[in-house]
Amino acid sequence: MDENQITQARGQDTALMRAERALPREPVVLDVSPEDVPHLLDYWELVRKRRWLVLTCALVVFTTVAIGTLKEKPIYEGKVLLEIDPEAPSVVNFKEVVNPNTGDMESYEDTQYKIIQSRTLAEKVVRDLQFYENPEFIRNRYLFGLFEGSVPPLPANIDEGPPDSTAPIFRNAVSYFMSSVDVNPIRRSNLVEVTFDSTNPRTAAMAAEKLADDYIENNLQVKFDATTKASAWLDNKLRDLRAQVEAADDRLAEYARANGIVFVGPAQTLVTERLAQLQGQLTAAQTDVMGREALYDQVQAGQIDTLPGIVDNALLQGLETHKTELERTYDDMSVNYKPDYPKMVEIKKQMDAVDRQIDKQKKTAAKTIVDGYHTALGKEKYLENAVEDAKKAVNDLADKTIQYNIIKRDSDSNHELYAALTERMKEANAAAGLNQSNIHVVDPSIVPTGPVKPRVMVNLSVGLLLGLALGVGLAFFQEYLDKTLKTPDDVEQFLRLPSLGVLPRFALAGATETGDPETETLALTTGSNGHHHLAPAIQTSPRAVEAFRSLRTSVLLSASPVPRLILVTSALPSEGKTTTAINLGVTLASLGNRVAVVDCDMRRPAVHRGTAVENNPGFVQCLTGHVDLANAVLPVAGVENLSVIPCGPIPPNPAEVLSSPVCADLLHRLRGQFDYVLVDSPPLLSVADSRILATLVDAVVLVARAHSTPYDVVRRARTLLYGSGARILGVALNDLDVERNGFGYQQYQYGYGYGYGHTPGDHDAA
Repeated sequence: MDENQITQARGQDTALMRAERALPREPVVLDVSPEDVPHLLDYWELVRKRRWLVLTCALVVFTTVAIGTLKEKPIYEGKVLLEIDPEAPSVVNFKEVVNPNTGDMESYEDTQYKIIQSRTLAEKVVRDLQFYENPEFIRNRYLFGLFEGSVPPLPANIDEGPPDSTAPIFRNAVSYFMSSVDVNPIRRSNLVEVTFDSTNPRTAAMAAEKLADDYIENNLQVKFDATTKASAWLDNKLRDLRAQVEAADDRLAEYARANGIVFVGPAQTLVTERLAQLQGQLTAAQTDVMGREALYDQVQAGQIDTLPGIVDNALLQGLETHKTELERTYDDMSVNYKPDYPKMVEIKKQMDAVDRQIDKQKKTAAKTIVDGYHTALGKEKYLENAVEDAKKAVNDLADKTIQYNIIKRDSDSNHELYAALTERMKEANAAAGLNQSNIHVVDPSIVPTGPVKPRVMVNLSVGLLLGLALGVGLAFFQEYLDKTLKTPDDVEQFLRLPSLGVLPRFALAGATETGDPETETLALTTGSNGHHHLAPAIQTSPRAVEAFRSLRTSVLLSASPVPRLILVTSALPSEGKTTTAINLGVTLASLGNRVAVVDCDMRRPAVHRGTAVENNPGFVQCLTGHVDLANAVLPVAGVENLSVIPCGPIPPNPAEVLSSPVCADLLHRLRGQFDYVLVDSPPLLSVADSRILATLVDAVVLVARAHSTPYDVVRRARTLLYGSGARILGVALNDLDVERNGFGYQQYQYGYGYGYGHTPGDHDAA
């Protein structure tokens, strides 16, 4: 095959390679479902990783508590046990005035506790015990009592009596006294512990005892004042009520006299009584009329013989009997004698006389019945008129009684109130003479034998626990704020990309470590003859070599067929991509493969420094046609089968140079000459060079620095690569310190290109 055919075939392969790069690729996203609930070991690992923060917080808090505890003066506690009985002993029924149990029990007890801690009692105790002269009470205190000021000068006239309550020295004493008093009720009882804290045991006991005595005295004084005020109020009220009662009685009597209201009973007047009597008489008269009316009707009907006054009349019965006897005698004589017989005539005359008497008696009886009937009618009529008159009088009286009852009710109310207040007055006078209290001292105060504060062991234990809790909390909070990649699990969970390997932290041969990846520099390791022994970026430690071998295995097993032209890049500068590319090339070459590392970082090239080769000729000169590609391939000393193509002079337009067809042609030629070609490139998020190169290679390996690179930044880089149609093999987590206990975000500025702070000596150290 002649040279023209070779050139034509090479052009076809280049076109085919570009077409393959232009085809859209499906993003390979690892499906990783994070655990819903972290394991307890995860929490322990987090605390262990940030143990120095936890220990520092624990030490600071513990030391602070220890200093405060040891500087605190011993505090003694005086204690008095009181019984506060809500039912006040009382021999009179004057609870409205002196009984404290008139409201809710809980509110009453809370009120008493506040009274014990009141400023009034505090001022009385301070004044009586002259605590305003005690340095403990009048010093100013700072920082929760850890520091005390000097004793202020006492007033010149302090011997003449206590200072005014508004004086600063007196107010300081009262405030300190109030802050030292504590009230502790004992559950399920009426007992209360009143305590007082002081640096002097005798002062503590004396203050507690005096406070209890003043509290009981104040309770008695309050009751006495209440009963005295009640008595005075009742006395004034009684005088007013007495005058009101007398005025009401006079007004009631005057109204009754003016309106003729006379009572014969508790609720009955003469008018109403007369009406009742007339109504009774009228009812009797009506009954009598009805009874006489039947007899009157018989008389009118001529039925006189059957009248009760005729039938049961003894005289008529005697006359009837006598008449019967005369008629029988007359009949017997008429048999023998003629009617004109004198004896017969005499008997006849007697019979006529008896008839006349009988008729007269009947007429008299009938007339009596008729007269009685008419009399009864007249009486009934009279009583009806009398009842009507009485009703009118009662109605008229009722109208007058309304006002009378109003006046009477007012009078009765005044009488009742007067009687009640009179009774209360007697009770108040009796209660005012009592000296009973519902508060008693159960256990008096004694001088304490030992301090109650500070509790050294308790304070130190609490300080240690608080410090540990604060440290653990800060550790979790710091972990919550940490958005960087820390473990391979983070790579798979947050990036959804395979983790190709973990590269531990190591020092470059001949490197000067300053702690800042941006300022870390590489110095060539040279011998006495001026030649280097081994490239400074190549690792020889077993741990580092094994890590890069693991990365090599992951890359070789990541895809089928195995990619041969691989781009090594990162999202941010100083991620270690150059060192990773060189050492990955070393491990691939150790298998007998011919490997080339191409430095396409045309802004801050570092492959030549990492492999200890000259930067001339370089890949840029090959792109411009000034140097043949074979002349730019330089072997790496000490590593068989490994070659590098340095960058060469930095061009003014790196992106345009990499976008030229010559770049793709050169990479394709290298792909045919070497088993593996590793391309070092600038960071993805800083410039567009890496995205251009991603379209020319078989696959991409992302490098991220552990505990430094935020995963959202790497996500952005992943999105850019997928947008360029790149095939991402995975992420290599670099610079992982297994002993790390903290992290710090690095600066994201990248000093590539012109106008970005570039200096010829700068480079990517890793």
